Amino acid sequence: MPRYQVIVPVFQKAFVLLKVVPGHEREVIGNLLKIPDVVEAHVVPGDWDVLAVISSQKEVLMPSDEKVYRLVMDKIQKIKHIQDTNTMVSQFSQSK
Repeated sequence: MPRYQVIVPVFQKAFVLLKVVPGHEREVIGNLLKIPDVVEAHVVPGDWDVLAVISSQKEVLMPSDEKVYRLVMDKIQKIKHIQDTNTMVSQFSQSK
């Protein structure tokens, strides 16, 4: 009987804090959620206006940190009304 190897995709989570032009938070969230790797977006109080959660599949040819970096630089920072970002890449995660 042949043996098959099951390859399980591994995902990297990252959190991006965004400063947004006041009054445009919902518009920015709508645009963020059009990006496939953005799985959540929240309006948050405090120094930052929006929190985006990225779940990016790790790839063999590109480290996941670099994939997240490119996503933020090439897509998220180009969304209209975003003034600044702060990206945190998770090194270890555990969920309930």
